[in-house]
Amino acid sequence: MTEDTPAPPGGTVGRSADGKLDGWLIDNALHLVEHLVPAPDRAERIDGLRLATRDYAATGIGTVRDCAVTPEDYAVLLAAREAGALSTRVRALISALGLTSAAQVEDLLDVMEEWRDKSDGWLSVWGVKFGLDGGLEAGATEEPYACDHAFSGMLIWEPDALVEAVEAVVRRGWRVGTHAYGDRAVRTLLDVYERVLERNPGLPAGTLVMEHGGLAGPEQQARPVALGIPVTIQQPLLHDTAEVEEGFWGPERVARLFPARGWIDLGAEVSAGSDFPVGQFGAMRSIWGMTTRQTVIGDKGPEHAITYDEALTLHTAGAARLTGEAHLRGTLTPGRLADLTVRDQDPAQCTGDALRDLRPTHTFVGGLLVTRTGTR
Repeated sequence: MTEDTPAPPGGTVGRSADGKLDGWLIDNALHLVEHLVPAPDRAERIDGLRLATRDYAATGIGTVRDCAVTPEDYAVLLAAREAGALSTRVRALISALGLTSAAQVEDLLDVMEEWRDKSDGWLSVWGVKFGLDGGLEAGATEEPYACDHAFSGMLIWEPDALVEAVEAVVRRGWRVGTHAYGDRAVRTLLDVYERVLERNPGLPAGTLVMEHGGLAGPEQQARPVALGIPVTIQQPLLHDTAEVEEGFWGPERVARLFPARGWIDLGAEVSAGSDFPVGQFGAMRSIWGMTTRQTVIGDKGPEHAITYDEALTLHTAGAARLTGEAHLRGTLTPGRLADLTVRDQDPAQCTGDALRDLRPTHTFVGGLLVTRTGTR
């Protein structure tokens, strides 16, 4: 890259006041350098998945919904499945991040066709993942950033183009999850989804999903309920990044992130996860965060806290409903898959750090013991 390198559509190349590169690449600009990073060989990646999925299972997680899987990544996941290296189920969203047109998305969908018949209970493709804005450093907000009153984040897609791209996916029978973090991105995404629903009547429930909905205010919380749009929220992301986010957005907006209480009270179809590696994974860590609103810099938005039973539901029955597997997973009832954990304490009776750090003694997936961890 040189100082003459243009920023790609949907990306920002950081520059200092005198126009020199400052090393800051945002969103689609990452692809200017990411392709240069040497990839590990397949055997190393399979070993990595063996270790990683075992670590997930050791915290009590039986299924991972991976929202940034490239076609190359999915080939490795298939190889890991064949090698018996997965200790958790994986539901993959094939990444459209970096793509800028419906034509490019159609090419991606052509690649995905062969995977329809390769899915099983351990590994399957959930759908396609889009990104509409950045994260805490570039989320698209209605009001300027606290650290830069001339900056309000950025939208990676033009709304008309995103409508065409999303339609390309749903017309092939796949689902769509779209990252929308700032309140301007949330509003724009709901506009896009509303247009797709109007132009494609009869889409199956749960076809269009909003990932994060971070700064959704009361009005933008009501719209997904009316439209039947599921929402995923990630409390560990807030916990781990609150201090950095306050530098960008200020304390008031950070306290409004992931308003779980409001979503539930409105009857939204909501489920929860970690957003690892941005937020730490761990079944009880996530539930603890949703009940306390604790972050690395103290409680943020305690009015958005929910109960233990509500948080548990978002990670179990709610998560299974999101993946279209409520008939198979999410509750311990006859006829469901035997995915369960055994613990030496009742999580519902644990508080504070005891709940955050509680790990299972055993994790079973499909009735198979995949990890024995001992006590905490």
